[in-house]
Amino acid sequence: MDWFYTQMLELHRILAWCSVLMFSVRGLAFQAGATGWATDSRGGLIAFAINLLMVVSGLSLWVLLHFDPLRDDWLLAKLIAVCGYGACAHWSMREDRISLPVYLAALLLLAYVMAISYTRAPLLGL
Repeated sequence: MDWFYTQMLELHRILAWCSVLMFSVRGLAFQAGATGWATDSRGGLIAFAINLLMVVSGLSLWVLLHFDPLRDDWLLAKLIAVCGYGACAHWSMREDRISLPVYLAALLLLAYVMAISYTRAPLLGL
C-alpha cells in the first residue's frame, strides 16, 4: 500500500498544480481580451483531462485512506469548495460583465481548496 499511496499522492499534487496553472493562465488571457485563445476547445480538453485524472486520483486516495466527509470535516469543506470552484470557473469564461468578479471568486475558492489540502482544517488553523 505504501508505494501506491506515495505515487498516487504525488500524482494528485502534480495534477492539482497543473490545474491551478491552466486555469490561471486561461482565465487571465480571457480577462485580458484573448478570448479566442482562452476558450479554444483544445485548452478546454486538456483542462478537462487534467481535472478528470485529478478526481480519479483523489477518489483513489479517499478510498485508500478510508476518509469519510461526514467524519472528516475538512474533506466536506473541500468538496463543497471544489463544487463552488467548478461553477465559478465555468461562469468566469463567459462574455459578460460579471466574468471578472466570478473569476476572482474562483481563484479564492481554488486557494481555499489548496489551503485545506495542506492544513486539513476547514478553518485553516485559525
